[in-house]
Amino acid sequence: MPPFGVRPTKDRVKAAVFSALDARGLLDGAVVLDLYAGCGALGLESLSRGAAQVTFVERDLSALQALRGNVAALGWTDRAMVRAGAAERLAVERGPQAGSFDLAFVDPPYEMTDERLDPVLAALVERLPDGTIVLERPARRSGPLPAPPGWSVTWERTFGDTLIAFVQPQTDPF
Repeated sequence: MPPFGVRPTKDRVKAAVFSALDARGLLDGAVVLDLYAGCGALGLESLSRGAAQVTFVERDLSALQALRGNVAALGWTDRAMVRAGAAERLAVERGPQAGSFDLAFVDPPYEMTDERLDPVLAALVERLPDGTIVLERPARRSGPLPAPPGWSVTWERTFGDTLIAFVQPQTDPF
């Protein structure tokens, strides 16, 4: 059972997301970042489908405890790094210790505004130079999904109250 206030991604949404990621060959050997990780469902699913390693970022203490327990129970402590703290802080880390990623799951609280999320997405550009951001937002929203400059939404699906989008660097058509 997830801690109070944690909104796990629904099973049918997770199945669709991972089917799309598998079809695009984005999981095998991937280095993954799971921001706003909660209990770790998305990052753990990545590991089960061939990701090389996952860095989980969560600030809620009860969610962190559940996440650490899930990683240990699955025996993936060598492939999973759990970081306590705000996703916003990790996203903007600089330097060689910050690392780079192939894939990032960004599933912030639904009440987080796009204005607060935009700097996180913009900071991820440096961390995912050729990567993919999997963004989860509420379906009931107005306006376009946020995407950093030079990036665009390449895949988008709605599942009930959940909107999922893949955000990737725009490619030069020439």
